[in-house]
Amino acid sequence: MLKKIFACLSIVALLAPFSGSAAAASLGDRLKGQVLLQVQSHGEAWYVAPSGTRYYLKDGAAAYAVMRSLGLGITEPDYASLAAGNASLRNRVTGKIVLRVKAHGEAYYLCPRTGVLSYIKDGGAAFQIMRQCGLGISNSDLAQIPIALTSADQNVSQQATSNSQPPTNNSQLTTNGSIAGCQIFPSDNPWNQDISNSPVSANSAAYINSIGNAKGLHPDFGANDQYGIPYNIADNSTPKYSVAFDYADQSDKGPYPIPDRPAIEAGSDQHLLVLQKDECKLYELYDATLNTDRGAGWTAGSGAIWDLKSDALRPDGWTSADAAGLPILPGLVRYDEVNAGVIDHAIRFTAPKTQRAYIHPATHYASSSTDAALPPMGLRVRLKASYDISKLPPQAKVIATAMKKYGMLLADNGSSWFFQGAYSPGWNDDDLNTLKNIPGSAFEAVDTGALVK
Repeated sequence: MLKKIFACLSIVALLAPFSGSAAAASLGDRLKGQVLLQVQSHGEAWYVAPSGTRYYLKDGAAAYAVMRSLGLGITEPDYASLAAGNASLRNRVTGKIVLRVKAHGEAYYLCPRTGVLSYIKDGGAAFQIMRQCGLGISNSDLAQIPIALTSADQNVSQQATSNSQPPTNNSQLTTNGSIAGCQIFPSDNPWNQDISNSPVSANSAAYINSIGNAKGLHPDFGANDQYGIPYNIADNSTPKYSVAFDYADQSDKGPYPIPDRPAIEAGSDQHLLVLQKDECKLYELYDATLNTDRGAGWTAGSGAIWDLKSDALRPDGWTSADAAGLPILPGLVRYDEVNAGVIDHAIRFTAPKTQRAYIHPATHYASSSTDAALPPMGLRVRLKASYDISKLPPQAKVIATAMKKYGMLLADNGSSWFFQGAYSPGWNDDDLNTLKNIPGSAFEAVDTGALVK
């Protein structure tokens, strides 16, 4: 009991710097990088991002997810300097989360209050960091710091400022068929095409057999932030950067709007997706890295810019941030749309082997094989109308229903029947995993156009 009282007194004592002088400067700017604890609301925790906005840390898992989503890639030489105590580098990253891109994305946080560089191994570690680095703050002071609304999956609301109830899902940024007020391509775009009555491809059996008749569907996303492809929302205030590309001859020059501490896909592909809501344009990068050493700036393997008001394709033979020359965001399964009960677009998926050909809207192949039994990039498949999905749990049923109506588009080489979505803590992994029981034989390829070789 004495320890609890001492802890409360220690936290309350920290409130003094925030009151009175807050008007002199933005409180959010003054508290960038800090973890804040609401002493009047049972210690509810928030992280103030370098943007000066706050993210709700409901528990260890949420803290881990938020911290990783805001991580900035760091090279191994820079990490070694940081760990060794390089003062200049420590000043630059204090209060920020850095990800060792060459060490499986290991995340670290340099606590501005203690100066300790901590490894964010998992939710438990994030929770400890959250408590050890936390500064107490009153509800009135906290209300002066805007809540972050930089991603469709940032589940926050003002109600946590006035009470200890968990934040509710933000539905203002995303509605079915649009994100942040931007329609994701016109209604007649291939991504939005109902293919439930399209003719079956003459080569359907061979294509499905090649991908795997007996292999099951695999949702490559869920409630674990290490899976799935995140995306970011930007506006006219978001700075734009030049990007150095490995495949510059097939990349859009840019510049690219990149938010402070953008969410980047974990793993080797490191996709960085940004929807600029004031332009209704989509900016996508493959293998995106911010090289902090020697001021090298942003680099990527390839990049593409999409006008969401247009049906225009990439030039034939061009890749994008995806192997097939397709945009990535339109094909992601998103929690908000599943929660609303309807997905109204095709879903991105992968196959282990593809042929040296593509079908529009794809514009690029990623194979040297001329085997006609292998699927081409851009192949559209659908779940057979006869396949019974009536017993699937809610989230899985919405996804399976979309696979019958809009199908899936082959976008990259990868594991059989892996389909992609955006991470969200709202996903029920047990629900999603029931989709793994659907075999490849339950699908058929549809005829949506001629092969381009």
